[in-house]
Amino acid sequence: MTTPTLPGADTRIMRIVHSALRRDLTRATAVLSTEPGPDGIRRVALADHLVWMMHFLHLHHSGEDSALWPLVREANPAAGALLDEMDADHARIAPEIERVTAAAIDHRTHPGTRDDLLRSLTALGEVLLPHLRREEAETMPVVARTLTSREWDEVEQRVFIASKIKRELGIEAHWLIDGVDREDYDVVVGKVDPITRFVLLHAFRRSYLRACADRWGADLDVGPRLPRPFRTEGAVELWIDAPADELYDTVADVTHIGDRSPECRSCAWLPGRAPGTVGARFRGRNRAHHMRWSRVCEVTTAERGRAFEFRTVSDRRNPLYHDSTTWSYTFTTDGDGTRVTHGYRIHTLPYRPLLALYSRVQPQHRDMRPQMHQNLEALQRQFVAGPPGGTSPERMRRSA
Repeated sequence: MTTPTLPGADTRIMRIVHSALRRDLTRATAVLSTEPGPDGIRRVALADHLVWMMHFLHLHHSGEDSALWPLVREANPAAGALLDEMDADHARIAPEIERVTAAAIDHRTHPGTRDDLLRSLTALGEVLLPHLRREEAETMPVVARTLTSREWDEVEQRVFIASKIKRELGIEAHWLIDGVDREDYDVVVGKVDPITRFVLLHAFRRSYLRACADRWGADLDVGPRLPRPFRTEGAVELWIDAPADELYDTVADVTHIGDRSPECRSCAWLPGRAPGTVGARFRGRNRAHHMRWSRVCEVTTAERGRAFEFRTVSDRRNPLYHDSTTWSYTFTTDGDGTRVTHGYRIHTLPYRPLLALYSRVQPQHRDMRPQMHQNLEALQRQFVAGPPGGTSPERMRRSA
């Protein structure tokens, strides 16, 4: 009979914290090193951020010294020598934290102290960065083997989360997810319950973006690097040996979309406006693998020989049809033929739970461009064989 082992501590958050420290030390050094140096709002914002970051680093090390290391020492006496070295590192880093803090406060009101602040950041990096690397490579694996997941979570919640007010957590949360991938994002946001998570992510996002724009510049993307489950817009184009008017007439006759589309099986005009005119509606019936669905669509642009657009109508009464997308065709005369551009733009995404579901059951919808290109190729094949309804005299003259 074997005794089940409890899961070890998940220490990934430590690497994420360290990465945020390294990231902003690099950013700060770059801003300070750029001539003529930060001034006005940027100087103040950068100084304030460095003071905040040094305070965060001090609390982070204090939490390790007072709560995490003693717990590991008790459970794993063999780790004592390594933890002694971590303590010694913290003792060497502490004076450098104080120097950066003092230099940042001084620089906030005295632009001429930029070099002093740069020197203090360099001195901090010389002792901090090797410590962070060693803690990740040597200490955290020992912690993960020594503490259970429950023990780690208890320390984390009590020391690093519960001791802070919502505003502190909100600033810290956005600072930690700045630039991270999906895995690290999930680690960070998973540290709090769903309600608190919603508040932190939404209530403090604008203030974090404004603060980053002040200290780093408005052009820097400081959001998490999360892959979108759906590409929200795209376009493809194809040259077709046919006049623009003929191509337009074929595309605008939506009852034949099913002849070209990989998913649409049929379309039928609905009562109301004249077919093919702005405001006219039709119902498209679709099928992909084992899934079947239909949508009501409305023509939004109808300029013969130039552009034809329609959108799927959002149905607020039915959450399955909450989304709305505009599908467009533009026709540009190019030599003896026409360059056809087929595009789409999602105006209203599906509700978030459905978005995640659709990305799994209909992965082809994450990026519609391949299917749209198939549509244009099918349109091209129709005109290679002659336009629907026969070959026009003009086309016959051009081919002669």
